[in-house]
Amino acid sequence: MPGRKTYQAAMILAMTGLYFFSFFQRVAIPGAIFNDIQTEFAVSAVEVTRLSAIYLFVYAAMQPFAGLLADRFGGVRVVVVSGILLCTGSLLFPMAQGEWGLYLSRALVGLGASAMYLCLVKESDLYFGGKNYAPILGFLCLLGYCGGLVGTRPFRLMVESIGWRNSCLIVAVAACIVLLLTWLIMQRIGRKYVPQKEERLWSSTIDVLKNSLNYPVIITVSLSFSIYLSIQATIGQKFLEDICGISPLQSSGYTFIMMLCTMSSLALSGILSKLLNNNRKGFLVFYGVAPLVATVLLLTGTIFRASPQFFLVAFILLALAAGTSPVTTLLMKEMNPPGKVAVSIGILNTTAYIMVGVMSQVIGRVLDIFSDSITVTDKARIYPPKAYITLFSILLLVALAAAAASFYSRESNGKNLGDRYGRVKLPKHG
Repeated sequence: MPGRKTYQAAMILAMTGLYFFSFFQRVAIPGAIFNDIQTEFAVSAVEVTRLSAIYLFVYAAMQPFAGLLADRFGGVRVVVVSGILLCTGSLLFPMAQGEWGLYLSRALVGLGASAMYLCLVKESDLYFGGKNYAPILGFLCLLGYCGGLVGTRPFRLMVESIGWRNSCLIVAVAACIVLLLTWLIMQRIGRKYVPQKEERLWSSTIDVLKNSLNYPVIITVSLSFSIYLSIQATIGQKFLEDICGISPLQSSGYTFIMMLCTMSSLALSGILSKLLNNNRKGFLVFYGVAPLVATVLLLTGTIFRASPQFFLVAFILLALAAGTSPVTTLLMKEMNPPGKVAVSIGILNTTAYIMVGVMSQVIGRVLDIFSDSITVTDKARIYPPKAYITLFSILLLVALAAAAASFYSRESNGKNLGDRYGRVKLPKHG
């Protein structure tokens, strides 16, 4: 009969399955069906990108609360409740008859998805934490990011075959099955989570915000991640279709490659960090500098009307940088006391997803500024190069700030550096 460790591993894998579907929702909508939504509902670009923004703003707003709940009640309980909300929103989305129905369903999806990653970090640390935690977390993130991979070309192939509504409905039903499996495993384990010492959300948040060691990590990750996810999930495919004249199916192939590169980086970054004496800062610097190079490539490529293959280089750079997130997450964890793991990572996620939400709205508004210059077809509204040149100029400024901040971070080498007020712990000698 399977032992307790086997059930715990099954529990973590089931939770990772729900994280898979939350990441699918983050990447596939609206990126893979931008033109489908815009054409069917006759809405502007900013109204389409709002589907991403609503998800992201709700996700971001819930991060501190999700962290506190995970610290207090355990990730297993929280993830099941969150899974119910995620599945409900996923089922409602393809049934929506108007834009407000779409917005409501996306809010529910964002609410449900908000706890998935934090709960996974919390429970995997509890079960399998230690010196090998970085590679383990990288592997779990890799599995979750497979949802984003499915949300690119495979999802687009399904949409081309049976339509976006039926495709989204099939994905939602699959998520419900994984949720049921998660609940059954939780019941089988019968785990009674013992809450930690009770702390108020406000005081825990203030303690993390007082820690000056956190800010280079927060700024770098938030700004760089907003560039990556905006290209991956919101505008990357639309950009390639408008500027390079390729089909939605072809453009989804480029974001598919992008996601594969992210997953490869996820799988290797934790292992590489361990081999480099638990180096963390080098990965953060790469997370800041790579998007800067990528945005320069996107801007110059748009100005000189480069081929899709040229833009793929920029996509890959963004993907490799984003794939270091397990290491940068651990760096944030190591800047704070052990008792504030989920809250500190929750704050990091809050700022990151607020930035992505803001960026998605900036993208929509920039495109709408040039709405008088669009070319309208029966399947799409094609925006001119000057719209994307403006957009990438903005992203370049954001990338400059991220790269500069990354150099101010401390190196932790896998140890907790700061106390609750950000003072650096120096090693004792003699």
